[in-house]
Amino acid sequence: MTKLTKTYNGDWPLMQPLGAKEAKLRDQNMIRDEQVLGQVIGSFGQAIIATTHKVLIVKTGLMAGQTFGGKATSYDYRNIMGVEVRTGFSQGEFEVIVGGLATPAGNRYKDKVKAAESPNAIVFAKSDQKLFQSMAAQIRVMAAQPSAPPPHTLAAPANHASRQVPIPEQIRQLAELHATGVLTDSEFAAKKAELLSRM
Repeated sequence: MTKLTKTYNGDWPLMQPLGAKEAKLRDQNMIRDEQVLGQVIGSFGQAIIATTHKVLIVKTGLMAGQTFGGKATSYDYRNIMGVEVRTGFSQGEFEVIVGGLATPAGNRYKDKVKAAESPNAIVFAKSDQKLFQSMAAQIRVMAAQPSAPPPHTLAAPANHASRQVPIPEQIRQLAELHATGVLTDSEFAAKKAELLSRM
């Protein structure tokens, strides 16, 4: 694996160079006039890419479930309910929390998939915590903007039954995220108002 050089200087955009496979997946999942705002590299050939329209989570190799391939999962800003950055002893996890995706049946934490294998999360080295916290802050800003592009229909992950989460349930989930400090007061109020306007 090629050693990637960090170019983080404390400002947006965060722009780390992608490997060839990751860059190809990014480019295949962008539309005309869409621009990359920032990208950060995690462990195991994983990357978070923020564009003018969406957040892309790119995974290549074994952690993508394809030995020689890769996958890119996109999340429109208007569907993003929050971003969580967690750190442990030597590594961290970056998770995009998306409204409208079904939660696995049963205990959420008991059935939780590892971040390295999850389509909406990646793993990173703890030394890169500042990079990922800054990326999370920028994604929250983009998600809170009322001028965000309209959401596209998101496909449910293959291992979950496809169902639309009712708006009252989405508001309840939002309240839980707000209570735990994942969402700020303004983020919570903006997302709640958006959901209520769709009822």
